[in-house]
Amino acid sequence: MNKNVKNAVKIASVYIGTVLGAGFASGQEMVKFFAYYGSMGMFGLLLTGVLFAVVGWAVLEIVFVNKATNYKSFINPIAGNFFGRILEWVVIFFMFICFCAMFAGCGALFEQRFGLPYIVGVLIMAGCCFITFLFDIKGVIAVNAVLAPLLLIGGFVLGLYMWFFRSTAVMNGVVEAFIQLRDNWFSSAIIYVSYNIITAVVVLTTLYKLITNKTTAKLGAYLAGIALGLLGIVLGLIVLIYYSDIRGVEIPLLTIVMKYAPLVQYIYILVLISAMFTTAVANGYGILNKINELKTIRIHYKVKLALFILIAIIFSQIGFSNMVGKVYPLFGYFGVFEIILILLYFIKYKINVWNHSVTLKKKKVFTYHKQK
Repeated sequence: MNKNVKNAVKIASVYIGTVLGAGFASGQEMVKFFAYYGSMGMFGLLLTGVLFAVVGWAVLEIVFVNKATNYKSFINPIAGNFFGRILEWVVIFFMFICFCAMFAGCGALFEQRFGLPYIVGVLIMAGCCFITFLFDIKGVIAVNAVLAPLLLIGGFVLGLYMWFFRSTAVMNGVVEAFIQLRDNWFSSAIIYVSYNIITAVVVLTTLYKLITNKTTAKLGAYLAGIALGLLGIVLGLIVLIYYSDIRGVEIPLLTIVMKYAPLVQYIYILVLISAMFTTAVANGYGILNKINELKTIRIHYKVKLALFILIAIIFSQIGFSNMVGKVYPLFGYFGVFEIILILLYFIKYKINVWNHSVTLKKKKVFTYHKQK
């Protein structure tokens, strides 16, 4: 495997790890954005794979061409300094919401599976994040290096297991689920991709050193898009089959997994906690970096960290399903605006490259005929 392919795989892994948060692994996103629309929701999941690939390719190639090393240097040439600044702060706020949602998700998991008070799961996640952030970037890298591969492999294995070992009685419910057709699966898929792209762009802009050329950028994005699309369809079909049993549940896939052997249940719980933890760490560390850049806040890092964690605990009381179903979509509309800006900039860049290439060819032909 040559260096370009290796880097493309690394890029794809980071991209996948950023998108595969607790909303995905819990099944909440599958319910709210896809299974709700019946069989057409599966077309929505297919569309998400395509969109993740195309938008990821655009972001990564822009990062390579503009030599962007962070979100600010990426977005300012696209949106301008003023709007770039606004976009930057909106992204930070959304990352905070995601961070709080992971606390809420852990609280819901411990409450639903083990019957413990909601706050217990919240405090466990808060404690793990606090300890990780004490080690700064080394802690963040260590967490993702261990848990990110587990998310993708575990998600596929569990999804395929539940699909192949489903019961005949459950399959009778598929007919009912497939009848529930609605007419907004297309926009739902776009909103879903849009709010996931908000945080994904921030992470992808830090991968400049891995993008050795434009081919690496495209390959990394396409690999991620294919993996996310396939995994989404596998889990989406499972959620669709059991849809009548999981409506209104905080963690839908946990309810489904409870129908299987204890080993499968605990594997899923491990995957879900890993998803929550990696998402919380990625978003939380990004916010802490931004806080540390503010010269006006002259407080010791540990004090900042403790206050940050405490505020997140308070906001986590909003509830996991409320955040995924109501708050996330609001940022999805913002994400649509960001995607449009990125794609317009990318298309304009590609047109300029094509025009430049045509001009060079014409000059070569003209020079050849002149010499002749």
